[in-house]
Amino acid sequence: MLRLLSWLISGVTLLVAAALLVVVLAVDDVPLAGQAEALPLETMQRAQALLRANDPRKLRQGEVRQTWILAGDLQALLGFVASKGVPGHVGLNLYEGGAEIRYTRPLGDSHFLNVTARLADENGQAALVETRIGQIPVPAALMSSLIETYLQRQRLGEELAPLRNAIETVHFEEGRLQLRYRWQPGLTETARALALTPIDRERLSQAHLRLVNRISEIPASNRASIADVLGPLLQEAGQRHTGTQRSDAYRDILLVTALQLSGRNVSALLPEARQWPRPRPLTLTLQGREDLAQHFVISAALAAWAGEPLASAVGVYKEVEDALKGSGFSFADLAADKAGTRLGEMILGNPDRLAAALAAGLTDAALLPPVSDLPESMTQVEFQRRFGGVDAPAYRKMNDEIDRRIAALALFR
Repeated sequence: MLRLLSWLISGVTLLVAAALLVVVLAVDDVPLAGQAEALPLETMQRAQALLRANDPRKLRQGEVRQTWILAGDLQALLGFVASKGVPGHVGLNLYEGGAEIRYTRPLGDSHFLNVTARLADENGQAALVETRIGQIPVPAALMSSLIETYLQRQRLGEELAPLRNAIETVHFEEGRLQLRYRWQPGLTETARALALTPIDRERLSQAHLRLVNRISEIPASNRASIADVLGPLLQEAGQRHTGTQRSDAYRDILLVTALQLSGRNVSALLPEARQWPRPRPLTLTLQGREDLAQHFVISAALAAWAGEPLASAVGVYKEVEDALKGSGFSFADLAADKAGTRLGEMILGNPDRLAAALAAGLTDAALLPPVSDLPESMTQVEFQRRFGGVDAPAYRKMNDEIDRRIAALALFR
């Protein structure tokens, strides 16, 4: 009996020691991947050019296309995607014939869980050839099996199948990725299925109907303040829900309102929405301007659904584009972008704080500080002459002033 007890104690001691060793080897003192930064303006420009060149509306079934994605752009997009659902940071390195993906999850202030995966070209496909958790090697076959199991449990296997089948070859080069794919119409629906779950669709349906009803309640007119629409809708959403559900309800309201302001309606995401009731025609304004309402609400929706880095990049990119070929660079529009982004951030990070602020009602002045004195309608030449571009001191000074004004609003304190 004493011998058996001795064996049990020894066995438990060895198991504890082995577990401690695994923890020591798996946890590092230095992170392999850092926090994702705001998407660079150049990444947004190249992404838009890539989408234009591969517009699904212009592709024929079975048509084979080839495109290149730069490592920096892929790194920024991976980091952005990871920030939406993975509690950690992602890094990427592309080299001839392969790639290295790094994942870091902070464990306190000075310890980090690092995962490294190496991919290689194998017959035109990206094959997982090596993985490590900290200093512990993990067989690539085991990791691949774990990934497949996760996808199946998340019910993503069927949704991803058309995308996998469409990709014909993947080739890694130094600093860029070559992708060759065969277009199939079902890929559009695959993207929708991955982006929106059935629960998301039902929530958006309810949010759309609430938007329709709210607009119908506004006295007969062809114009109304965005605060008169968003205020009651957000207030009602905050009263009906708490916690995460409250944040989701706010996001739904912002998204359907942003789609309405963009002239696309929610049917741009959900084809079945073409059969839903439509809001009566109504121009929504912010401080009397339709463009400010559009900038504010669309940026808020982007920040609430996609995160602040994307919303900020879109705001700056839109203004630079306007300077090149549109209405001109406008710091007033940029202020609306930034204020909308702050609202979207609050919805994600502190929905209860927003619910308390909404109890007192919502006005244009609460959403956006005065912007009438900010420079607008500048051509590219004038913008460069006066402010020197988005990295110049004069631009940063104006940008800081806009941030100061927004920070002074009671809603965002």
